[in-house]
Amino acid sequence: MYERTKHPFDLYFASEDDRKNIDWFYDNDYPLLYSQVNNRTWLNSSRFKSQTKGKLLLDSGAHSAHTKGIQLDVDEYINYANEHIDTVTLYVQVDHIPGKYRMPKTAKDWLESPALSWENYCYMRERSADPNKLVPVFHQGEDFKWLKNMCDARFDGEPIQYIGLSPRGDVSLQAKYDFCAECFGIIEESTNPNVKTHAFGATSLDMLERLPFTSADSTTCNMVCAFGQVWVPATLFGNNDTVGVKLGISNQNKSHETSTQVYWRQPKKVQDRLKEYFDSIGTSVELLADSYSERNRVSAIFCHNWAMNYEYKGRRSFIGKRPLF
Repeated sequence: MYERTKHPFDLYFASEDDRKNIDWFYDNDYPLLYSQVNNRTWLNSSRFKSQTKGKLLLDSGAHSAHTKGIQLDVDEYINYANEHIDTVTLYVQVDHIPGKYRMPKTAKDWLESPALSWENYCYMRERSADPNKLVPVFHQGEDFKWLKNMCDARFDGEPIQYIGLSPRGDVSLQAKYDFCAECFGIIEESTNPNVKTHAFGATSLDMLERLPFTSADSTTCNMVCAFGQVWVPATLFGNNDTVGVKLGISNQNKSHETSTQVYWRQPKKVQDRLKEYFDSIGTSVELLADSYSERNRVSAIFCHNWAMNYEYKGRRSFIGKRPLF
């Protein structure tokens, strides 16, 4: 069984392309995730070829390709990853997404897809410049025998170092949690109980504190900022039941409120705490109200601080729990 532990957590900020902030993310060693399909411009820039202490997770872009109905060239991706193998911390296999985008999945789809993903993983591993950086993916809805297969597999006598778990995007937080909890039950009972794990698209920080993941990726900073919002600690509102609060703070939110938590509707004592918090991280209400980039940076600071002070708190159901992201 996993014990309660406090340690840094790798929270990768996905597809960050804000030109005003990209150097800031890089200079502050924030973990970043980029897709080899959608983000080649950034990946090919000299910035990403220089030395950094920050971590870089290279995604195959299989999901993006699936939504666009295009076929990835596995060999081209392998060659690209090998060319950048000294820069990337991890890179994700070309996994097979079942069925067609936005079409009902058949039983045949669910049977074929994990077998094709495993075939791709083994093919890529044989050709990888560093197989231990290659991450296989297990999707919610697939037969758990494929997760057991990942755990028990050996290559030259060595187990897989890192496994990715991918909850479905169209189910409740509770369903995502139940899937991940079942995965960890299988991992614990396997011959590879200490394998590292990455959560794809499961960025409820509350949930991540209740499951022993090693890392996760998140697009929440750039998503909430586009709606004029910013992530702040829930404790500023006297709330200890969740990790963070999504606060509406743009000028648009002021005149057209889009959040249940809007800065200008808070009691004065809460506004004062928020101002003090913003001042402590080098910003202000005025800057956040005007600037997407400033909101993006402040949300990233909140998420990164959570990751650096991460504590695994043990499993707990999420029935009735409002998702953070």
